[in-house]
Amino acid sequence: MLHIVDFELDHPERTEFLEEISEDLSLSRNQRRMFSRFFGFEAFHYDEQAPLAQMTSGAVDRLLARNPRSAAALSHVTHCHTLPAITHCDGESSSILAPFAEQGLEVFSATMNHCATGLSMLSAMDQLLGDADAGLVLIAEKAFHPDVRLIKNTTIMGECAAAVLVRREASRLRVVDSHTQHETRFWQNTGHLDEPYLEGFEDMYLDFACNTLTNALKRFGLGMEDVRFILPHNVNMASWIMIAQILGFDRHKVCLSTIARFGHCFGADPFINLMQLIKDDKLVAGDRLLLFSIGLGATATCTLVQVN
Repeated sequence: MLHIVDFELDHPERTEFLEEISEDLSLSRNQRRMFSRFFGFEAFHYDEQAPLAQMTSGAVDRLLARNPRSAAALSHVTHCHTLPAITHCDGESSSILAPFAEQGLEVFSATMNHCATGLSMLSAMDQLLGDADAGLVLIAEKAFHPDVRLIKNTTIMGECAAAVLVRREASRLRVVDSHTQHETRFWQNTGHLDEPYLEGFEDMYLDFACNTLTNALKRFGLGMEDVRFILPHNVNMASWIMIAQILGFDRHKVCLSTIARFGHCFGADPFINLMQLIKDDKLVAGDRLLLFSIGLGATATCTLVQVN
């Protein structure tokens, strides 16, 4: 069974506040109030001058330095991102993965589940790794353009990289199982601004999230009372409060404290929230955690992790 050996985050030191970016994102006064008062956003780590490789190498270098045995056993590395191309295509592998490819490791990018890709790749690593192997899941990209930073009336992106080291050797965080669902109505996105590919997405979002959580718990053989914390994607605070109301569980199970400081950092959010729980010393042996994310397209993935 797969375990999360360790993980690390890295983000730009520079912080932007909601009021500062409102003009760049063409937010109206009412939209600013909505994002602040109802959605819970205040600040975002963002630096257009800081390259993607700076974030990824910062997280990876610290992670592998702390775990030399697992670093020596590394066999597979995947870079998860939502946009199909995020670096210049000037070789067989991206500049992010090239250093690992040069070591003879198996490397690949994963994009098709968008913000849910990082969680989906935990299942992929479970299938790929041998008993003595270690795998590295990188989740990182830049919010390099206003059209990337903003999903209208839904969320605002920040920047943070997550590097997750996994292997079969027993560790504190055991990946028990994972459940993925697709909603194929929204698959086509050519990038044209006038394309209505998100038409209807807002209306089905809550049902899709609730249905995925319900089916995941059924697959895991658990009730919500068996779950200590839900570690969500930081799309916005209001949607998670409504999900808790619809499904009838205590909204304080949902870890929402990082939304105000980070915004929505693509696929890294569940690990940002996991790191916060660890820093706050809130995890005890036996705790069951649900890591949850939805990616445009749409894909939802819910991963069950147990604390040993």
